[in-house]
Amino acid sequence: MWAFGVGLFLINISSESLQLTAAYGLSMSLSVLLFGALVGDIVDETPRLKAAQTALVLQNLFVIICAVLIFFFLTYMSAIVSFGQWTRYTVYVLIILLCVLSRLTSMARQIAVEKDWIVEMCGEDKDRLATMTAALRRIDLSTQILAPMATGFIMALAGVEFGAIFIGAWNFGSVFIEYYFLWKVYNTVPALMKKKNLKKSQVATELKENLVKEKDAFDQGRPLEECMTLQDKDNLDTTDDEKKEENEALNNQEISVTPETEKKVKKKCTFTRLFNSLERLYLGWPVYVSYDIRNAGLALACLYMTVLGFDSVTVGYAKTQGVSELLVGIMMALAASFGIFGTFMYPYMRRRLGLARTGIFGLSLQITCLVLCVVSVWMPGSKFDLFLDTNLNATNAMELSCIENSTLDVNSTIPCSKETLSLSENVSIWMLLAGIITARFGLWVADLTVSQLFMESVAEKERGKVNGVQSSLNQLMDMLKYLMVVLAPHEHQFGLLVHISFGFICIGWLFYAFFLRKSRGHFFHFEKCIQKNNLHTNS
Repeated sequence: MWAFGVGLFLINISSESLQLTAAYGLSMSLSVLLFGALVGDIVDETPRLKAAQTALVLQNLFVIICAVLIFFFLTYMSAIVSFGQWTRYTVYVLIILLCVLSRLTSMARQIAVEKDWIVEMCGEDKDRLATMTAALRRIDLSTQILAPMATGFIMALAGVEFGAIFIGAWNFGSVFIEYYFLWKVYNTVPALMKKKNLKKSQVATELKENLVKEKDAFDQGRPLEECMTLQDKDNLDTTDDEKKEENEALNNQEISVTPETEKKVKKKCTFTRLFNSLERLYLGWPVYVSYDIRNAGLALACLYMTVLGFDSVTVGYAKTQGVSELLVGIMMALAASFGIFGTFMYPYMRRRLGLARTGIFGLSLQITCLVLCVVSVWMPGSKFDLFLDTNLNATNAMELSCIENSTLDVNSTIPCSKETLSLSENVSIWMLLAGIITARFGLWVADLTVSQLFMESVAEKERGKVNGVQSSLNQLMDMLKYLMVVLAPHEHQFGLLVHISFGFICIGWLFYAFFLRKSRGHFFHFEKCIQKNNLHTNS
């Protein structure tokens, strides 16, 4: 619900361009890239129930505070800005900061519940784990159908300001229910009450290793070696037996360090974890490229470098084109429905086509549907014009996006331009949305295919490193997408973003085609088609 509403809130706060929306997305991606590993470490070192409940409470608290701030700013915008433009930018910073904190605490909750609780609940039953994981994915997609429609209806009926209050009130009420369910599940499943595998002795061993390095560095006058996470250390060249012997020897070793040295080591380790995603990408890249599925992974990463999805950027652009909050919610619900349909069809397609060819089929379907988005840039209603002056004031920007008899902004009193098409005549925006909605089917098929390829092809001892590299690549491409929007935030430049996005998806298709050709030795069975034609001709 919040993920849908925030795009509409930001475009109402800054309606002259998508720059605030892009800055929000860029901040979110950058925060995940820098702090994701640190959040994971905190969750690992915190008891299960405490980690899940604390993350839940903090996430909802940040959303509530941000929703209240947005309500007051939208309601009293003129009075607040009258104190000076610095108040506007202060509110912008506070909104983005609260959203970032909400995203990080949401990530902590997901790691605690979906990545840890579910695994412990299923135990060694892999079939049950796969079933529960798929069920969680479908539940998540189902909420993407209901939440946007409900929120959009409230916003269209009572206004965007009251939509913020509705979301804040919903989060306030739901936190108590979710908190109770977490407590109930924890006390019902005995496996969750066990201590985590990451025991304090392991953390102490890591700290002790770094203290030894620190002491040696001081004794020999050398700079301290960079800290590394436990997962990275386990993936080095040493074998498990060698690592075990080293740890036993280390535990028996007596070292003498001062409290200042211990504090310095802890601080340095915490600092290096901020760049864990970049470190993971650098250290794991040689292992990643050693697998044939690297091209499939690069194809998946290219899919993140696109504005052709229902994120805050696309929602904000649709709003500027006169699409009401209710219609945006309905469009997002339709897109989620196509995604769910893709998850149901994926097992059938995999059995009929094979795993590798299912991926190329999904990507081809996605590109075919997104052709509508490219064509929409040149259709009636499109504002695409790279030579238009970007120094538009707020009034001109609103005049470009004003739609007759629409429910775009209840506070707007700017008359519509005579040259502006009505929403029903704006072929461009409807073609854009149609392409994005229908492409979700192929996107989910391709995503599930690449995920299974990684699960089946990567050696167990290297799964963490390879999947870590893939996750970092995805985050980098997502961050570059928002940076692209920051550089071209105006609605008349959105057509350029559409073409660049389509180009990256086509590059992704090529990467996957290279993988398919190399793994199977051919792209399609052209020789079988020729043989069948010859048989029909002879008969």
